[in-house]
Amino acid sequence: MAEQQACIFLVDDNPIYLNSGKSLLENNYTVVTIPSGEKLIQVLEKTKPQLILLDIEMPGMSGYQTIKIIKAREDTKDIPVIFLTGKSDSENELLGLSLGAIDYISKPFSPALLLKRIELHLLVQSQHTELKQFNDKLSEMVVERTNDIGQLQSAIILWAAEMVEFRDEETGQHVERVQQYLKLLLGAIQQKEVFADELVHWDIQAFYMSAALHDVGKIKIRDDILLKKDRLSQEEFNIMKSHTLYGKLFIESLQEKVPNETFLDYAKTLAYLHHERWDGSGYPEGLEGPGIPLQARMMTLADVYDALVSERPYKKAFSHEEAMDIISQGRGTQFDPVLTDLFLGISEDLKLVSAGIRSGSSTGAAP
Repeated sequence: MAEQQACIFLVDDNPIYLNSGKSLLENNYTVVTIPSGEKLIQVLEKTKPQLILLDIEMPGMSGYQTIKIIKAREDTKDIPVIFLTGKSDSENELLGLSLGAIDYISKPFSPALLLKRIELHLLVQSQHTELKQFNDKLSEMVVERTNDIGQLQSAIILWAAEMVEFRDEETGQHVERVQQYLKLLLGAIQQKEVFADELVHWDIQAFYMSAALHDVGKIKIRDDILLKKDRLSQEEFNIMKSHTLYGKLFIESLQEKVPNETFLDYAKTLAYLHHERWDGSGYPEGLEGPGIPLQARMMTLADVYDALVSERPYKKAFSHEEAMDIISQGRGTQFDPVLTDLFLGISEDLKLVSAGIRSGSSTGAAP
């Protein structure tokens, strides 16, 4: 059976835009054209769309007034709203976003851009809906599957990690690679018998599993920042940094429903603190030296290495040798000096794992 088309409400007082917009979208979506904000509120009493395209400047009830009503109602507050406007000044855009709009699209429409942005926002909305439904049912799932908690843990981790990778196309197989690097580093730690007093209390398997959630907070980062194809401005970077806090809050919400799970404790540490630096100049807490949990110090090395050897829209991938040289230079400033020495000592193994996963083969190199 064919998949049901998403329903989009197109709200504009101008018949020309209503007709052109419907003509553009109706091959991909079920489009309902509505001539005013007042009429939209009436229609929402009976029908709920997956997305609303809302003109700002309309006689009677403006788009700003209309979205206030939509976001104030329990049954419509989660419907994503994209503003349509002929204005392009940042002040109006900021006002619309503060009222709950997820995006701005300028008129006249660029057909390709309009379709792509609608596609992306519907995808994100679908993911948010799945996440909410999952959280609502998580307690019941745990009760029903008490004897199979390991399977539940794996499902949560893989599902959440895939959601992040699905939104952020740059990550590729980032999660899988980082887990392999951590396994290699932990093997070196155990071989050299350092941090033994701490490792004796670890659940190693839970630690590996939790690493998949280290970037889960990116689910909350806006598309225009997460998907930006060049370097972020300082303001955008500050917003991007908040993914550590969002990751912590996300995992804490899971902990309320699944208490006393070690892998969630580890996941929260990694999600929140994997951008801390040995010299105290990292974020979000500015922790320093041994004050940074060992798990987070390990993740920092694995995460940075993978970022260096991976291509991004704003940079080419560094070679393995260049990446290791940069990491060596960060010894004692960005990275734990003991861990850095161990990481440099497994250089060839890291290189093989990176190359193996990128080519789609299984390395089997992790201890």
